[in-house]
Amino acid sequence: MSTLHIIIPYSAVFKKLDPRLMQCVLAHRKPRWLPVAKSKIYRIPKRPVVPEDERRELMRLNNNYNTYMRAIKQFYRDEMVKEQTTSNSATSEMSLKLDAEEWARCEELNGKWNAQVSLEREERRKIQLAEMEEYALARMEAKDKQLREKIEKASEEIRIQKELSATFITPEKLDQAIEHALANPVDYNFAIDLQGGRYEGRDSPPVLPKNKDEILQ
Repeated sequence: MSTLHIIIPYSAVFKKLDPRLMQCVLAHRKPRWLPVAKSKIYRIPKRPVVPEDERRELMRLNNNYNTYMRAIKQFYRDEMVKEQTTSNSATSEMSLKLDAEEWARCEELNGKWNAQVSLEREERRKIQLAEMEEYALARMEAKDKQLREKIEKASEEIRIQKELSATFITPEKLDQAIEHALANPVDYNFAIDLQGGRYEGRDSPPVLPKNKDEILQ
């Protein structure tokens, strides 16, 4: 009896499957993100028993591998150090020369900058000094003007007081002032009626105003 084998293309089978499920099918094992099965939680796997000869052989091969790798790393490290030393010895003089040229160029540029900054600082100092002089001169002029005004005001007050001093009653003029006051009595009382008439003193006749503006004058 013959057996019929059906060949199904790989793409036709796994095309519509979930990638995680396809990984499970292809790897033939449970994915890593799934927990341990309940039936295997308390299962302790048996430690594999390795024969002594095989263990010694594996250890020897491992030691040989580590030795070879250390030797190769050391060889490449030495080669790199040699290349660096040779290249450094060849380029040390050139680098020193370039550094000296760069230093000289920087010093020259720094000197130019310092000279320019010095000129700008000197110009700025001159401008500030001129402004300070103008400010001080303006303040001095303002003070002089204020002092002159005070002197003029004081002089005017002194002149007025001198003019008024002529009318002062001195002890020598006291009798004469009393006689003049008795001979020329002055009454400062006055009254205003409803018509706007002004009565100067107690016995004077009323003085009628000519217009309304003279009523309260």
